[in-house]
Amino acid sequence: MKRWKFISLFMMTLLSYCFLSPVGAGEKRVVRDMVGREVALHPGAERIITTFKPAALCVLSLGLSDRLVGIDSHSKHDKLQLGVYPGIADLPGVGRKSTGLNLETIINLKPDLVVLYAQKDGIKIADRLVKHDIPALVILPESFDGLKQALVLMAEAAGEPERAEKVLTACDRLLDIVSERIRDIPENKRKVVYYASSKGVFSTATGSLLQDEIIGRAGGVNAGHALSGYFREISPEQFIKWDPDLIVSSIHGRVQVKRTLSRPEFKQVKGVAGGQVFLFPSNLAPWDFPSPLSTLGVLWLGKRLYPDRFEDIDLMSEIDRFHQDLFKKTFTDMEGELKDRLQ
Repeated sequence: MKRWKFISLFMMTLLSYCFLSPVGAGEKRVVRDMVGREVALHPGAERIITTFKPAALCVLSLGLSDRLVGIDSHSKHDKLQLGVYPGIADLPGVGRKSTGLNLETIINLKPDLVVLYAQKDGIKIADRLVKHDIPALVILPESFDGLKQALVLMAEAAGEPERAEKVLTACDRLLDIVSERIRDIPENKRKVVYYASSKGVFSTATGSLLQDEIIGRAGGVNAGHALSGYFREISPEQFIKWDPDLIVSSIHGRVQVKRTLSRPEFKQVKGVAGGQVFLFPSNLAPWDFPSPLSTLGVLWLGKRLYPDRFEDIDLMSEIDRFHQDLFKKTFTDMEGELKDRLQ
């Protein structure tokens, strides 16, 4: 009961902040998105466009895939999303936030909700869509609280707020499993984790990013916690000085990590010497970027950091259960693999 009370309280508090106007039958609602914009929503969005992968994964986790009418071009080839909803391959692509979105395509699809990311030109495009009477929510899920807020906003925009409660329950269950097992580890005994981004071995996560919170919730200390901003470049000398107990890399950096860390000067770094170098799972969709899957990243990393404390946890069973809860298919059914070791 405590969990449901917590989620209900969280959502009531959040909705009191987000929703600014009373809702009558058939009326538009004015909400505040995650960058403070006021957005007039149609009652129960039926035609949704997502413009970046985390937003698409959130929509799928909410069980709203049948409402998608357009999607970012990258998601059209995403293994997990295709496994959950094969029809994604046939949806019109609207571009990518990294290389540019096609405003004309978005408008021509006649959506009643577009979800955009706060970085790049997301806010500018959102404001332009308003002039075409197209509601656009800008989200910023760079923390677990931000992710929860994004899920609540999208579920409410679709007219089905209860869908967010189901996802939040599944996420919080995993986070509580980890929290219970690592809560008595003193701060000065927690293992140091170095995160290497897809930009390279010496591009690391700062204290401003979700990866920092994933590491902290797993019971680790992010080596780059004191840094701020987006991914930051550091020197090889700084990496050696930090001497991390465990090194984890974006799965896209596999080849470079293996080649770089095999150099003689890194052999005495604790994580390298102890064979504690991993890739963030999985082969379907990564767990180290903003989406509900990041809660699996916390569980996986906690088990890698402190295996003795997680002896009773069957990792694959928990992964299958989580995918079943969110996507109606297990990780195993979709031919998922961790692929967390350097080959």
